[in-house]
Amino acid sequence: MSLVSSRNLFISAFLAVTAAPALLAQGSGDAQDFQQTVARVAWLTGESSLQRGDDPDHWQPLAVNVPLTIGDRVYAGETGRLELEAPGLRAFVAPGTELTTLNLTEDVQQYSISQGTATFRLSHRDDEDVIEIDTPNAAITLEVTGLYRVSVDENGNTRVSVKRGEARVAAGGGEVSLRTGEEMHVDGLDSPEYDVFALPLADSWDRWVDSRERRRHGVAAYDYASEDILGASDLDAYGQWDDVPEYGHVWAPANVGADWAPYRLGRWIWQDPWGWTWVSDEPWGWAPYHYGSWITRASRWYWVPISPNVRHVAYAPALVAFVGGGPGWSGSVSIGGGGGGFVGWFPLGPHDPLVPWWGRQARAPIGPGNVAYANRAFVTVVNSGTFVGAQPAQGGRVRDVRILQEMGRQPVLRGPLPVLPTPQSIRPAFIAGAGPRPPDRMVGRAVAARLAPPPAPPAFTEKLNVIRENRGAPMTPSAAGSLALKSTAGVRASAPIRPVAREGGRVELTPRHDAVEAPPPDPIRAGGRALASPQAPFISHPSGSRENALPMRVAPGAVTTPSVERARPALRVEPQPQARPQPQAQPQIQPRPQVQPQPQAQQQPQPERRAISREPRRVAPSGPDPLATRGGDKKDEKK
Repeated sequence: MSLVSSRNLFISAFLAVTAAPALLAQGSGDAQDFQQTVARVAWLTGESSLQRGDDPDHWQPLAVNVPLTIGDRVYAGETGRLELEAPGLRAFVAPGTELTTLNLTEDVQQYSISQGTATFRLSHRDDEDVIEIDTPNAAITLEVTGLYRVSVDENGNTRVSVKRGEARVAAGGGEVSLRTGEEMHVDGLDSPEYDVFALPLADSWDRWVDSRERRRHGVAAYDYASEDILGASDLDAYGQWDDVPEYGHVWAPANVGADWAPYRLGRWIWQDPWGWTWVSDEPWGWAPYHYGSWITRASRWYWVPISPNVRHVAYAPALVAFVGGGPGWSGSVSIGGGGGGFVGWFPLGPHDPLVPWWGRQARAPIGPGNVAYANRAFVTVVNSGTFVGAQPAQGGRVRDVRILQEMGRQPVLRGPLPVLPTPQSIRPAFIAGAGPRPPDRMVGRAVAARLAPPPAPPAFTEKLNVIRENRGAPMTPSAAGSLALKSTAGVRASAPIRPVAREGGRVELTPRHDAVEAPPPDPIRAGGRALASPQAPFISHPSGSRENALPMRVAPGAVTTPSVERARPALRVEPQPQARPQPQAQPQIQPRPQVQPQPQAQQQPQPERRAISREPRRVAPSGPDPLATRGGDKKDEKK
């Protein structure tokens, strides 16, 4: 299925998944009109880089607390390791690994690995959630919470290890279920063969992941904050929890300066569909800046989290109020986004209303404007060049008392911010120079997928004209999809995609090409099966559920809705009973005449069965250790 002929199918699936309403649980009850969310760069060491989906020709250095969304790609260089954190999921990315976020919503997370190794820790999932990992020759669906490792070698062969949990692996029209303690090898791209073994012994990468996982044990933050708040596990190491009357347990950062205030050590970047987004330079600076609110007590700042009883907490690009504009006033903020004028903001308190500058709420009727904001006196002001250029806010901070007083008296901005982004707004200057670039063969390698991912976002240069026409409003997912349809370049995928299903919806598992009676010479391939060649198109379900992975034939541009009941391919690989040798009759000895006992008959060797047993064989580690040639278990360095 070509991307050009099926662009309507991709766009229709994308709009159906992302346009459903969701509750923004930030205490204000505001609703956003899309389900798209983000993954956080939680930790990294060594060289790593980012390619944004709307900036596909540029690889920029990666930094902690950068948000990733649909279409973004990360690459861990030869010395790099990084951790990503998404709702209910944590991914550990090994050196030399390229990972793409194909889809990232509140219900669907879809990633691809073109080459390298990544371990996924699924901590919680709802029944309707879909978690899919795509490789060049297989699509892996994580069924339950657990720990999973996926490795892809330079030829595109896949190794799937289930440390804990249960997964489904689809390849070439076939499907195999894996359980705790099993590892599946899928070799070949066009006609893949597979086998299942017992897990090999842990290598240095597994041990490193275990060491990172142990750091999350005994986290006190989740006693006081919702488990849906990403980054809360970092807070214990960088501050302390105190009990404040009226608000209960609140958190205060340690080792901050006397004039420190929230939303000062960092920068603003542009990321659709939220628009202006705060990226903190502080290692703990995710949870307190995208969830909850701030108060001051005894000249000290405290973060007030969302209660642990609240679930489905929505991400916000920042929880601030912007000042410097309003109807009929043009002194501080200019629509041109040039070097003139100033932009100011202050953190929201627990009782302050959040006035979104993104989504449908940005255009909602404006309510009363005489709100007494608790933290208005702590406004941070920068010139607009610093703001739109993704430069450090602390370095460009305005300290002129007259300007600060004037900005503090201005009304809170309502609706989209009248500040246009520039190309530098999507390329924050964290580190000078370009980030490490993966080999072209790695970037251009197609991956097999069950779910039809949404198209890559339009290029930023194409979106900028629409943002200008909308007076600074960011592009919603539906608007971005419409723009992708109109693009002269056509609809493109974040990574090259091919369907995993067989043409006509047939699910067949056929024997290997060699004779059944003769065991294969390669012991690792023993028991393997040849899987059908993938040729059929995707089927997308509006709900984003796993039924949209059913192999079916559809007309180009059509969306077929399967049955509501969960359907699986008719033919599955099930356990086969092992043949047991029949007991041999013992020779009888007569008194007279004596009869010598006959030698016991030798049992004829039986040909090896081809079905996968539920007692997988134990093999030595089958692939290269991601850390074996890259320094082994070095001591971690936080950045």
